[in-house]
Amino acid sequence: MPTAESQPDGELSVTMAGFAGTTRGAFAFQILPRLSGTFRYTRLANWIQGGDTYDRSFDMQYRLLDEAKYRPAVAIGLRDFLGTGIYSGQYLVGTKNIGTKLKVTAGLGWGRFSNSDEFQRDTSGNPGGTLLYREWFTGPVGGFAGIEWQTPVKNLRLKAEYSSDSYIRENRIAGERTEATFERKSSLNFGLEYDTKWGVTLGAYHMYGSELGFSVRTSLNPHRGRGIAERAPRPIAVRGPDIDRDTSWTKINGISQTARKQLDKILNRDGMALEGLYFSGETAEIRVRNSRYVSTAQAVGRSARAMARVFPDSVEKFIVVPMVDGLATAAFHIERSDLEEFENHPNAARMMAGRVEINDARLLESGEGAVSGLYPAFNWSLAPFVSVRIFDASNPFAVSAGIRLSGAYQPRAGLTFAGSIVKNLKHDDVSFDDVVSDGLHRVRTDSGRYNAEGDPSLERLTGEYLFKVRPDTYGRVTVGYLEKMYGGVSGEILWKPADSKWGFGAELNYVKQRDFDQRFGFQDYDVVTGHVSAYLDLPRGFVAQLDVGQYLAGDKGGTISLHRTFGNGWKVGAYATLTDVPFEEYGEGSFDKGLSLTIPLGWVTGQQNRRSIENTLASLTRDGGARLRVQNRLYGLVENSHATAASASWARFWK
Repeated sequence: MPTAESQPDGELSVTMAGFAGTTRGAFAFQILPRLSGTFRYTRLANWIQGGDTYDRSFDMQYRLLDEAKYRPAVAIGLRDFLGTGIYSGQYLVGTKNIGTKLKVTAGLGWGRFSNSDEFQRDTSGNPGGTLLYREWFTGPVGGFAGIEWQTPVKNLRLKAEYSSDSYIRENRIAGERTEATFERKSSLNFGLEYDTKWGVTLGAYHMYGSELGFSVRTSLNPHRGRGIAERAPRPIAVRGPDIDRDTSWTKINGISQTARKQLDKILNRDGMALEGLYFSGETAEIRVRNSRYVSTAQAVGRSARAMARVFPDSVEKFIVVPMVDGLATAAFHIERSDLEEFENHPNAARMMAGRVEINDARLLESGEGAVSGLYPAFNWSLAPFVSVRIFDASNPFAVSAGIRLSGAYQPRAGLTFAGSIVKNLKHDDVSFDDVVSDGLHRVRTDSGRYNAEGDPSLERLTGEYLFKVRPDTYGRVTVGYLEKMYGGVSGEILWKPADSKWGFGAELNYVKQRDFDQRFGFQDYDVVTGHVSAYLDLPRGFVAQLDVGQYLAGDKGGTISLHRTFGNGWKVGAYATLTDVPFEEYGEGSFDKGLSLTIPLGWVTGQQNRRSIENTLASLTRDGGARLRVQNRLYGLVENSHATAASASWARFWK
């Protein structure tokens, strides 16, 4: 039964629980202080004759009222409002703490919470995925209640509840099922939960008078994070009271080379590299490649410290330009006197944020100020990989592992030739051979066959050129084997001023479907696919994105997505795609939707690192709404260097 409690803002929790042949996995995220969302994946044993059923559902809860001295916290919620409806229900619930040891909850519920055999939705053959809002908060009403007591034993809690879920479907023979899932003898449940020192909560329960249950839950919070081991920054080199304004030093023979060597030495110590240097008597601009810091603000702060140690007193304005794959993404204008004044200020980050100006980096003439020796460059790696696919239609936890050989050659800034070859050592993927979208070419549902026949496989082999059309406009052209299933040509353009909350882009691709063995051959299917996109930076690190266009199967429609980026690099998002494919043709789920999670590797290892672990929790893999998986889409390259994202992590400017 639900409570009106909320997790701390930004909290992510993963729970595995089960009883009576039902096993549930839940991924919950506190989207805003009052709003939470949950993706739930459930295995129902023997739900139909001869097999189990795997059900995916989404929940939302909003806290209407905070707890006060005499008032409980009050929340309203929707269960399984986008799934097949097996667990569909709505509720209004209140929770009150009595002292420090006792907590009481009571609520009213509809649907699964109604203690009735009248269902809001007939789930037989229901593909799910639609918002049947007219059924919400309708029909019979049930009441539920619970109590929780913190025992004298530290971290051990006892619970009791009166459940209004009758488990009608599980308690009767339905469809082709020959026997009930379990016998519900009582509405009372009892349990205990214990918080271990490792951040894992264990639970054991006696359920409905006849069953035993268990749960395991762990939580992570990007706001709390873990300590990152890093070398302390060098102090700001403060000029004396009598600042020498003489600029004749700029005429010293070889001064540019000397400055470059000194800057590069300091920046290399901090995991960065100097790509360009331009200066006059009063202004200096450097272009910096950041290979270490997740926070752009931290990389800019370290760069400014280096400039203060190298340039003579007359240089008052520092301009730091972060470089990403040869693209100058923004220009941070910093007054040197502000660095000197605020370094030891008790509110240094806020004071500095109010003074730094962020705008678009200027375009340069060919070769202007470039540091020699950076190009051509060649990098390669041979490393193991692990790919985890969870909450799938027929396999809740599929793991693939192997070895990846990767290489990249850069003859000049912005131009990269790269590729990777993969050899599987362990393969446990899902077969989609039984999944068909009527009227659509199998653009994604053959992925199981690609994984089975492509071993070893040419994962990617591309030539990519990144460039700027104007200071606020970026471009990308990619040619080759773009992903494991498609090859061709991909072009993109993005307008995104560094100080603007808005961005607009367009992408156009011509691709052919690759052979299943993922070598050099192609199949007969080809398609033109592409989208126009709009981006909007929102408060609290949220970014909204809308893509409208044609997808890989030739269907037309749009994708709306929302993701939240935290200052330490964590990113949590959700998306939904609606196209002109009818729901009944799309199949179970009705349309494409899912959640995404990005965890910075440095958060896991405790060492500064720009690499990350990414995963998508998709409801199902279907052919409708499928998009090309080309690397280095432009918005993802530039967004962390622009004003909104940099401001979110500005506290690290002085780190």
